[in-house]
Amino acid sequence: MHKIKPIYLSLATGILLILGWPCMPSTFFLLLGFVPLLIIHHQLTDSRKKHLKFWGYSYLAILIFNIGTTWWVWNASPSGCLFMLFPNALILSIPFLLFSITYSKLPKLGYMPLLFFYIAIEYLHFNWNASWPWLTLGKGLAMYPNFIQWYEYTGELGGTAFVLVINIWVFSAIKNKSYLKLWQPALLISLLSIISFSLLNSYNYKHSKVQPIAIECVISQPNIDPYTEKFGNGEHYIAPDEQLRIALSIAKPLLTNNTELLLLPETAVTGNIEESTLNTVSILEEAKLLTDSNNLCIITGAETYHIYKSNNRPSISARFDEYEKVWFDCYNTSIAIHKNNVDSIYHKSKLVPGVEKMPFEFLEKLSINLGGASGTLGTSKKPINFFINKDVKIAPLICYESVFGDYTTEFVKSGANVLALITNDAWWGNTPGHRQHLVFGAIRCIETRKEMVRSANTGISAKVNVYGKITQQTKYGERTAFRCSLTPNNYQTFYVKYGSLIGKLSIILTSLIVVLLLVISLKKKLSK
Repeated sequence: MHKIKPIYLSLATGILLILGWPCMPSTFFLLLGFVPLLIIHHQLTDSRKKHLKFWGYSYLAILIFNIGTTWWVWNASPSGCLFMLFPNALILSIPFLLFSITYSKLPKLGYMPLLFFYIAIEYLHFNWNASWPWLTLGKGLAMYPNFIQWYEYTGELGGTAFVLVINIWVFSAIKNKSYLKLWQPALLISLLSIISFSLLNSYNYKHSKVQPIAIECVISQPNIDPYTEKFGNGEHYIAPDEQLRIALSIAKPLLTNNTELLLLPETAVTGNIEESTLNTVSILEEAKLLTDSNNLCIITGAETYHIYKSNNRPSISARFDEYEKVWFDCYNTSIAIHKNNVDSIYHKSKLVPGVEKMPFEFLEKLSINLGGASGTLGTSKKPINFFINKDVKIAPLICYESVFGDYTTEFVKSGANVLALITNDAWWGNTPGHRQHLVFGAIRCIETRKEMVRSANTGISAKVNVYGKITQQTKYGERTAFRCSLTPNNYQTFYVKYGSLIGKLSIILTSLIVVLLLVISLKKKLSK
């Protein structure tokens, strides 16, 4: 194999991964993105300090990938963007260091440990305080939902495994000059295409034999600028009651006697309402009256807080009011209004690191204020579904929660038969950020086989079917509303029932390999 300067190969990996990432249509670049990095590893085989060198080039490649795909976070906070980019790239480069060490100690394992290590890190990235699973490789296939119907069995980590396996096979063919063996990755792609096609058809066939009862929904997109209009520090601040009036007024013409759900976006109700007063505050009166004499349920985002009677700090997220001498928690909340009454409350539980929570308490003072209360928010102890009627339970996902597959399944396990997402994607401007968020959320529909309605304050509001296909959507930056139907189903996928088995298996295999490496290292020391 002709030697190429490692720095060029590292840059090539970063660029290929960027070109393959949503919302670019060139997803196939992901299937080649790690090949240059594996070539670097091969070229460094006899080099001194090869592990550290390979780790350095891997870090550079992953950092370029991070910058090229999530640079838009800069629009909300330059410091927060830097705080996110560099540590995240470091975390995602660790599998390459572990792989390099493993390959030198246990060469018979070949390149498969890289697969286990990378998936294990991604799985952990869903489940720790500084979680940022935005760049899980399986999300990179979101532009082609027809191809990833098998996610109902594997979840998006199955997509990560697919991307890495193809990269390893292509590299092996290049390294060994066995170009005819490229039939192997081609066969896997063809096989998964056939599986996806079969799943599409079988699901269509099964459900064509039943006549599900759809509910009529209206989705509101008020398009209120979060920088200048939504919050009190904005130059053209709109009062909270007027903001809610705008969201309701654009939806009212579409409401009929059959409408059962009106969905308003995240923080459509601003002003920090004490939760014990939700049924008495005047700001919600107009919304409550709409539900007074019909079957309409209004689900809306709200800024809320709860005051504790305890003299001791009642939760990690609680703050102390020096003036009132009380502890309180602030929440990013979803509420459901039925029959002139706020009857359900859910607090966002997957919080954005650096914005809605700090990964570690000593960093609390560095939190970014994106309107409302800054610092770590309170959360619900478990997923809470809302009832639309006796047959329809809806999962009230809030913003960032839609990138978490396993968390979404917890709502479905608790009985949710449709999904709702309320969000505000305007923080990032008209960038790839809000478009990525849209297609990443659509993956949840494939994993759970549940339809989703999506209300964005500014961004793209949409209806997504059980195949992850967006069937209705708005434009970015327009004040509008639309009517759609939402069909519940109680089908539970393999992924809903058993979760991310690929992630759990990778954790086990990674642990075994690390233990084996430690044993080998210990034996070597004892033999000296």
